[in-house]
Amino acid sequence: MRWFAFLLSLAPLLAVAQIGGPGEYPQFRSMSGLPGSGYGVMSDGKIDPLGAWSLSTPIAYGLQPWQFAVGFGSLSPNSTPRFLDTSSGESKGNGTAQFTVGLPLGKYGQGTYTFMVLSGRLDNAGNFTWTPPGQKGCVKFAAGVQDISGGGGTQGEGVNGRDPGSSRSFFVVGTWEGPKGLHASLGKGTNRFQKLFGNVSANIAPNAKVVLEHDGFNWNYGVGYDLGRLGKSPRPGADIGASLFLGVIRGKFAYWSVSFRF
Repeated sequence: MRWFAFLLSLAPLLAVAQIGGPGEYPQFRSMSGLPGSGYGVMSDGKIDPLGAWSLSTPIAYGLQPWQFAVGFGSLSPNSTPRFLDTSSGESKGNGTAQFTVGLPLGKYGQGTYTFMVLSGRLDNAGNFTWTPPGQKGCVKFAAGVQDISGGGGTQGEGVNGRDPGSSRSFFVVGTWEGPKGLHASLGKGTNRFQKLFGNVSANIAPNAKVVLEHDGFNWNYGVGYDLGRLGKSPRPGADIGASLFLGVIRGKFAYWSVSFRF
């Protein structure tokens, strides 16, 4: 349970979202807690910079069994990237932490579960993505749900338990794999994903990726960079690696994240 203690240790740094209002789903508009959010995922489930990346929208790939990704992201209230500083009693950025694991579904396909901590109040959400088995060719499809319990809120942290809406959001998504790390996804669902969403990611260098998405509300974009191998993972045959992401949400809010894989 060390990962759970790690996420709880970040709780004082997690702050009120900068995107808010009825039906805006502010806690899910940056780091999504879904595969590919802040790091690349290949169609076989391997975390790799040549894979599909996104910010807040789903892709159709899940992680390989018992592959882990731990990440933290910060959304600024303006166009200047903010590091989290609570010395004044308030954080200067909206933080989200995520812990993702690939599940061993065997003949039933790829399954991926993520636990998210959304705020300093320990608001949290659980997400699940399922990629059915037997899919061939350059396009894969998946289905999933963001915030299984529906308690993450649709308006923002300020309304707390009085938020009248459920943030449980189902979705279906298809991802196309092109040459040299090019990927494009398109999907639709309920609640947070009731509007058509999509993302495109392409490599500008072996370890660098540009990402463009429309999350159903606004355009988001950014650049991800994979730092490569940092050490040997306790998981047999795996390494510890990391990736960085710097982007812009809604065309005006700066966002950054760091993710580790093992």
